[in-house]
Amino acid sequence: MAMPSGRLVRIHPEYPEPRKIERAAEALSDGRLIGWPTDTGYALACGLYNRRGMDLLRKLRGLDPKHPFTFAVENLSKITHYAVIENRFFTPLKRMLPGPYTVVLRATKSVPRILHNKRKAVGFRVIDHAVSRALVEVVGEAIITTSAVCEDRHLQYPEEVKDVFGHAPDQVLDDEYLAAHESSVIDLSARHPKVLREGLGDLSWFEH
Repeated sequence: MAMPSGRLVRIHPEYPEPRKIERAAEALSDGRLIGWPTDTGYALACGLYNRRGMDLLRKLRGLDPKHPFTFAVENLSKITHYAVIENRFFTPLKRMLPGPYTVVLRATKSVPRILHNKRKAVGFRVIDHAVSRALVEVVGEAIITTSAVCEDRHLQYPEEVKDVFGHAPDQVLDDEYLAAHESSVIDLSARHPKVLREGLGDLSWFEH
């Protein structure tokens, strides 16, 4: 029997149950959306090549049609499949990731054209949350993600995500209350690194 959409799926925040992770991965591979916990709060997600899902994410969030999405990946090594990382940035990125950072890098040909801007740059996250790490590992490729925000307010409870977005997500992985924060956004796609947004995480290495 098909499971109802929009349901809350209580999941262990440190040792997520493999069966629940598999079901969430199947939902993404089947072209559905999910809500999931991250180290900066709840977010919405869809599969990498799910153009309809991305359009729905933009509609749900009220985003501009050209609004860039973030790639959630398993680790730094996975980023190199989708983007170019200059040698000088490997050491600081190893210190930073996983963590509350969005790193903007030049995309490779592995990234669908609809997902990068005119500069062919894409934002990446290696999320420091056990549920997120488990899911991207099972999916095996990048997951498109965007914060669960309604009217400029970051949703902090899974029930809020369900109430606001209804049946649009197939499921919301429930980690109870999550404090909502902004990730720090660092642009490494140009000659000189630039902090685009100061959020969580140490940025002192940019001063040296």
